[in-house]
Amino acid sequence: MKSKTVLELSLLWIICVLVYLWFYADFSEGESFKEVLIPKGLSVREIALLLKDEAIIRNPWPFQVMAGLVAPRGLRAGSYLLKRGMPPAQLVEILTRGEQLLVKVTFPEGFTSQQMAQVLEEKGICSKEEYLSLVDNPTLFDREWLKGLSSLEGFLFPDTYFFSVPASPHQVIEAQLERFEETFLREHYWKSEAPLPLQGLVILASLVEREAKAAEDRPLIASVFLNRLQAGMKLQSCASVVYALYREKGVWVDHLTLEDLKINSPFNTYLSKGLPPQPICNPGLASLLAVLYPEKSDYLYFVLGEDGRHRFSRTYREHLENREQVTP
Repeated sequence: MKSKTVLELSLLWIICVLVYLWFYADFSEGESFKEVLIPKGLSVREIALLLKDEAIIRNPWPFQVMAGLVAPRGLRAGSYLLKRGMPPAQLVEILTRGEQLLVKVTFPEGFTSQQMAQVLEEKGICSKEEYLSLVDNPTLFDREWLKGLSSLEGFLFPDTYFFSVPASPHQVIEAQLERFEETFLREHYWKSEAPLPLQGLVILASLVEREAKAAEDRPLIASVFLNRLQAGMKLQSCASVVYALYREKGVWVDHLTLEDLKINSPFNTYLSKGLPPQPICNPGLASLLAVLYPEKSDYLYFVLGEDGRHRFSRTYREHLENREQVTP
């Protein structure tokens, strides 16, 4: 009788050890962490195989069994920071609770919504097409200052953000709009006497963003554009023509030809008077402030020098002289 009890206890102990080894221990080599993306729509079996391929687990079966026992509603998609050799039970807990890794995304000043959408898709945050469809539908975002806009281009504040993977494109744009409102509208625009209505100011800031090479030139470039608008002159912004070529032909150019200046587009400010119909990029705070607080001047022209600084002039004759000096 006693020997039978000892045998039963021994068998129970062996079973407990095996259960522990099967469900809670994993002996994959390495102790390093790795970012792993779990796409939407994968079954538990497919997730287990993915974790095996990523060398997070050695055997997919314990993970599958554990997930079936404690996560009947399934596991959450997303980007996770997982450790090689992590026990299946711990993995299931992480994927059940959705303890996702936040991905850092930086949008440089002057990025277009197309460029932002490309970055978001490459990082697995959201679909490029879904993001851009929301950019073209400002009415889906409940903010008074967006009324009358046909696009969110220009208002998607370029900055550094942290998003989960995946994230809703609506959530991403809300974060960008909130940053625009918090950083520019609340802190500056609503406290000042702006030279233009909000949409016009952002459009002009987008031109300044694309034209300026040196930060010090932004307020003077803004001054030139505002002076030309007041005088009823065409803005003649090369940056607007570059954008017009992109809109009409899908190409970015570094140097414009005389033929390029003739492109038929409402964004071509060499042909059309006034501002373009919408911003040509998403300007940063420095360009927005340059238009909000422009340099006082009577300049009407500027040309870029080889040193990256602009030469400003009051008359067309002075402008031609400046061009001769900077043209190699």
